[in-house]
Amino acid sequence: MKTLKSKGINAEDVTVEDLHLLDMLHMGGLAATDEIAALAKVVSGHLVLDVGSGVGGPARRLAHKYGARVWGIELSERLYQTAVQFTDLVGMQEQVQFKLASALSLPFDDATFDVAAMQHVAMQISEKEQLFAELTRVVKPSGRLALHEIFAGEGELFYPLPWATEPSMSALETISDCSRRLAGAGYAVQDFVDHSEGGRRFHDNAIRNYDAALARNEGTLGLSREAVEARRAASVAMEKNLRTGSLRVGMLVGQLSG
Repeated sequence: MKTLKSKGINAEDVTVEDLHLLDMLHMGGLAATDEIAALAKVVSGHLVLDVGSGVGGPARRLAHKYGARVWGIELSERLYQTAVQFTDLVGMQEQVQFKLASALSLPFDDATFDVAAMQHVAMQISEKEQLFAELTRVVKPSGRLALHEIFAGEGELFYPLPWATEPSMSALETISDCSRRLAGAGYAVQDFVDHSEGGRRFHDNAIRNYDAALARNEGTLGLSREAVEARRAASVAMEKNLRTGSLRVGMLVGQLSG
């Protein structure tokens, strides 16, 4: 609740839109979630799986704007608990539910979801075959898998990254490798939508915001000064990697054969 207060949000009458000031943790924020929903053709009545759902912002957006019913899975208990709390605050617990679970062992039956979506998750998971086999297992025939992910580019990679302080902690793959993986699993894959420059601007703006907070000798979003400094260092590396082409970020959507 302290985080809500820091944004001037009254917990007694908070709305879904209010929460989007702080619950869109991925590059591109709200606009990126809307774009991935459009590419995946999410419509009212669809059952959607949000993998690595964080504090639940994208899941609530897909339900509130598009009329989907959404399950989010999250490995972090802290993020999971926050997602449940935020969803209860805005009265969306009938449309949006969460499970504390791993993407490598999804707690759902085969062919359950019209769409499975994943934003900034795969680069942290080395067991790619198991990950995509599980995603494919729970998607209905003719359903879609929508990825908004960070991919390996070309050239030297600079650290620390938001998910890895050194190479052994990262599991990046190239866009072409991911596309081939999806095609091999039976998906008709759309062209890659490149958001690398938008991602670079996202981190450039984040650096300025962190600098302003540090100049005032304060944290931001309830973080300590040390946490802000760590996030700033990760954004500096991300901006450089995206500028030089060592990383790329964008969207891949595939439709499973019927």
